Amino acid sequence: MSGDPMPRLATGIAWFDRLTQGGIPARRLTVMLGQAGAGKTLLSCQIAAARTRLSGAGVVFAALEEPPSDIIRNAAGFTWDLAALAGQSFHALDLRPDPDMVFAGDFDLRGMLATLSAKARQTGAELVVFDGLDTVLGWLASPARRSAELARIGRWLEEEDLTAIITAKAERHGGPVDALGPLEFAVSLVVALEQREESGGTLRALRITKSRGSGHSSSAHPLFFSRHGLEPLMWPGGDPSPASRERVGSGMARFDVLLGGGYLRGSTALLSGPPGTGKSTLAALFAASVCAAGGRAVHVVFDEGPEQAIRNMRSVGIDLAAHRASGALRLIGLQPGRDGPEQLLSEILAAVETQDATALVVDPVSSLMRGGVADLGQSAIRRLVEEARARGMTALLTSLVEVGDDPSTSTLSAVSTIADAWIALGYAERGGERNRTLSIVKARGSAHSNQTRELIMTAEGCTLADVYTAGGTVLLGTARMEREAEERRLEALASLDHQRHLRELQAQLTEAEIRQRQSGLQSEAARAELALLETAEAARRAARADRLLRIATSRSADTPAEGGAEEGSAA
Repeated sequence: MSGDPMPRLATGIAWFDRLTQGGIPARRLTVMLGQAGAGKTLLSCQIAAARTRLSGAGVVFAALEEPPSDIIRNAAGFTWDLAALAGQSFHALDLRPDPDMVFAGDFDLRGMLATLSAKARQTGAELVVFDGLDTVLGWLASPARRSAELARIGRWLEEEDLTAIITAKAERHGGPVDALGPLEFAVSLVVALEQREESGGTLRALRITKSRGSGHSSSAHPLFFSRHGLEPLMWPGGDPSPASRERVGSGMARFDVLLGGGYLRGSTALLSGPPGTGKSTLAALFAASVCAAGGRAVHVVFDEGPEQAIRNMRSVGIDLAAHRASGALRLIGLQPGRDGPEQLLSEILAAVETQDATALVVDPVSSLMRGGVADLGQSAIRRLVEEARARGMTALLTSLVEVGDDPSTSTLSAVSTIADAWIALGYAERGGERNRTLSIVKARGSAHSNQTRELIMTAEGCTLADVYTAGGTVLLGTARMEREAEERRLEALASLDHQRHLRELQAQLTEAEIRQRQSGLQSEAARAELALLETAEAARRAARADRLLRIATSRSADTPAEGGAEEGSAA
């Protein structure tokens, strides 16, 4: 750090250290400005707890407005557990000035600084927090005295080798109150915590207005309260997980085929469509499939309770109750009209952490756009997507589309551009009926189908019908069934005609075979008769020859020639 003109003290809060390019200036003053309720004290306590866990060194907290017990109690709901650190590494001192001394208006900070020095040496502290210093300095009537006391603190930090954070109230325009005097000359880092009411919601943001010795962004970074304290909306909870090639089943085998094997693990998919198109059903089907495969899921439903969601899904053969009972599924119901987007986001992230989820389902995520500022809702949705990717979770978000809008070109949540896969659900109306349709608009990293399929939901479950076209038109529902019935009728007629023709050919063949057999019998009879005739002729000739021989012998004559005159004359 010797070559750094402004050494930094890392706070241990990753997002804050990144925004400030390393943390707060070491051995210098950092001031946190904000109106009442902006989170000044909270963030200073959050930094104190994170720093002491990071370095092991102590923190001295000078409570100048409210008792230390109140400060510790107010922080009880956060994960850093300030109460457990109190007296160990977090040392809160009640240094509120005596009212009599305040009334006199003639005091300085030397006594307070001496007390802090002693405590810092005793505990090995490296960081001191002055909570509400503007209140104390405001009791000094002279602006010159207030500036002198600020300068005293600066010199004291260098002498004691300490780093300090001051919290102070800000005016409506965002600048420090008059009690702090020319603050920009006395401190090295100014962190402005802003809040404003807009459209029924509260917008909180952090802005770095001064950072001596380093460049910084002057943009406002939206904040929200989580179980970890203040967090930026647009910030992932950790380093992004490596891109996975593994697949996570959707719960519907035919749909997985269209997706190239299922959703990519660690990706975010969006299901968009008008009411009643099956978004909630496919979302619940995915959650149940993850749990059945050994994963753990958080399933967030808006506008209905968990029990109602369980009942509704039973009608299509999805048993969410069993997975909830096993602990694999965390099913929570939230009301967007009751809480703002930042509070809803905080509850969802807390559920993801405690469940150690591998999958997240939010139905519908467009509910985060209601009951608050639109920009805040969009930031909350983006944070959900970033958090899921950082944790390697597979996320399925549903989004409502206004009736009449094209579900493949618009969504209320504006998340379609950052989702890895986008599935559009809709209706096809024809012949007086409405049928559900499903198509894949995009699926990054996957070869996927471009066909529009009919989504069929029954008590046994969900499936996709085969593609059926007639004359270049995809037929659905009754039109498809009628066309299929007509084809079955024509097929039956063709089969009957085939059977008839087959029987005719078989009869002709049998008749020909019979004629062939009869012809064979006639031939055999003729051959037998011919043989008999030949035998009879041979016998006749033999008898004639024998007779002639006997006549010739009786006359003592030579053997007569066959057919000779002797036979004729004798006769």
